[in-house]
Formats: sequence, C-alpha cells, structure tokens
Amino acid sequence: MTFPPGRAGVDHAPFAPGHHQGVFYSIQYLRGIASLMVLLYHAGYDLNLITEQGRPHWLASGVDIFFVISGFVMVASTSDRAVTARGFLASRIARVVPIYWLATLAMVAVLAVRGKELPGIGEVVQSFLFIFYFNERVQDTSPILGPGWTLNYEIYFYLVFTALIRLPIAKRIALMAVLFVIITGLRPLVPSDHAFLTRMTSPIPLEFVAGMVIGYCRARILRAPASLGFAAVLLGFGALALLDPPLPRVAFFAPPAVLIVFGSVILERLFGRRRFGPLGALGDISYSLYLTHPLLLAMFIPIVVPPHLAMPLGALIVAASIGIGFVTYRWVEVPATRAARRLLGGPRSPLRSPGTTDMKPTAD
Repeated sequence: MTFPPGRAGVDHAPFAPGHHQGVFYSIQYLRGIASLMVLLYHAGYDLNLITEQGRPHWLASGVDIFFVISGFVMVASTSDRAVTARGFLASRIARVVPIYWLATLAMVAVLAVRGKELPGIGEVVQSFLFIFYFNERVQDTSPILGPGWTLNYEIYFYLVFTALIRLPIAKRIALMAVLFVIITGLRPLVPSDHAFLTRMTSPIPLEFVAGMVIGYCRARILRAPASLGFAAVLLGFGALALLDPPLPRVAFFAPPAVLIVFGSVILERLFGRRRFGPLGALGDISYSLYLTHPLLLAMFIPIVVPPHLAMPLGALIVAASIGIGFVTYRWVEVPATRAARRLLGGPRSPLRSPGTTDMKPTAD
C-alpha cells in the first residue's frame, strides 16, 4: 500500500481545500478512493460477496494504485529539495512503523479475545521487521496483520530508494528499474516453497518505478489536456471492472493502475482548484483505514450470515471501518508519528488538531 513521503511540515496535516505547492490534491483524492476499494474488497470477500472468480475482485487493485502513488510522490516530494539518506529514512520509519506496530499488537489482542491461536515471538519479530515469511497459522505468506504484506514491499522500496538517493532522479529511476527487472528475472531459479525469495522476486516493485517515471515527467504531464486525463482514468477503471484476462495479478492490475495515476496527475489542474472535502479527508485517513479495518473484520468474521443480510452487514462494516479510521488517524496516527519524528530527529510537522483552521493537506 502507499504511504509515500511528503514535504517537510505537511506530512500529516488534515485535508484542507486550496492548492499548495508540491501537493497534488488529485492524488490525495485517488488515495482515498484506493483505500475504499481495499476496504470494500476485504469486507466483500470475508462476507462471501466477492470471490476470486467473481467480478468485483478487481477492487483488490487499490493496492497496486497505492504502489504507483508511492513511486510518484517519492519523486515529486524529493526532487526539488535537498534530502539526506538519514533524514529520508527517518521520515519513512516515523510515518509507517509506529501505527503499523500498534495495529499488529492490536490484532494479537483480537486473536486472544476470540480464542484463536496466537503468533509466536518469531512471527511477531518478522512482522515487525517487515520480513516475508510463511504464516503457518493461516497457511499463507502473510504477517500477523494481513495487509502488512504490502508494507513489506514499501519498506523494501524505501531502502532501495535511500541507497540510491544521492543519484540524480533520472539515473535513480533507471538503476532501480534495472535492479528490479534483474531480481524479477531470478524468480524461475527460486524454490516455489520459499516464501521470502518468492515474494522478493515478484514484479510488484516495478509498480513503484512506474510511479517514479510519472513523478519525473509530472511537469509535462500537467500540461496535457484534461480530456486525456479523464480518458486515462476511465480507461483504467473500466479495464479493471470489465475485463478479466487470465493473467497474473501484476500483469492485469499494474497497467490500469498506472493509467489511473497518470490521468489523475493530468487532472490536478482541474481538481486542485475545487473542493472535495470528503475525498480529501478519506485520503488523509487512508493509512489508518488500511491498517484498522482488518481488526474490525477479525472481530466479527467468520460469522454465519443469511445471504439476504450479507449486504447490509457489509455496509455497516464499511461505515464503521471508516469511522474507526478517522478516530485512529486523529488520536493514534498523528500523535504516534509526531513522537517518532521527535525520537528519530526527523522533520517535525507543525500539526494542529483536526478541525482547526489554517491546515495544509497531506502529501505523503
């Protein structure tokens, strides 16, 4: 999932309409939409409203959209200012790690309350350190908090980005692309039952690179006509919703995700001047929503639900998840990130409590 870095001082400020240099509101809105897609997918899947063979399974592509957004914002937020490797990595750790660790511990508590098998110390350590492993409890390559697998890729990307941060942007993108292609090319040599190597040789990191290319070319992209932006977004979502080719996940989801982000950047000139408060706010809480909705689902799923009640229950879970996401964002994510930045010595964000005025929008 995507939680790229923002400009110093605007990482976590609640959404407020109005353009701010370096901030792409269209991407903020898209992040809110992507988080809602993932929520709908998980809720629908757990309630048997969605299956891998059913049409709405494309909602899972919200993750791929997040990955492309990550690459885009990583470039857009660092290309015009001096960024040190230490400062960049400290900012990323402060942004991603604290709330993820708290959500992971909360999932352990949920498992305990429900009388489920608890993870061992080794599993907790691997989850905390963003290491892919085969989870015997769920018989899948999954950390304690299911969506955490995407953060493993995020951290992987951040580490590579940090290692190459002294290079000019163009060279950084090219070298990263070559590196990920080479690593992906090693997949046929990897034992199929080796969880770590199988995940690490996935082509998924190339979605970050695609976003980086969009970020590098953003000045030219912004000059494209709005009609092209609308066409790209509609084509991307249309392909996801209407097509179902027999292709691997990345081959199917990545091209539309890239189109959607590309089109959204074009539409910044249009949407950056208009107020879409709910979508902006949903973008703000996207990380909290992404990490907390599995906790709510784990509390109630699996349960036996009559087919005619599955849809109403799903709607209730979605609404409750969004509410919990807002609360978590305000009372957990923002304070935890502030504290982590103070501890790590990263840039501090002059945040006020949500609801106050003179706020800058989130850019991370």
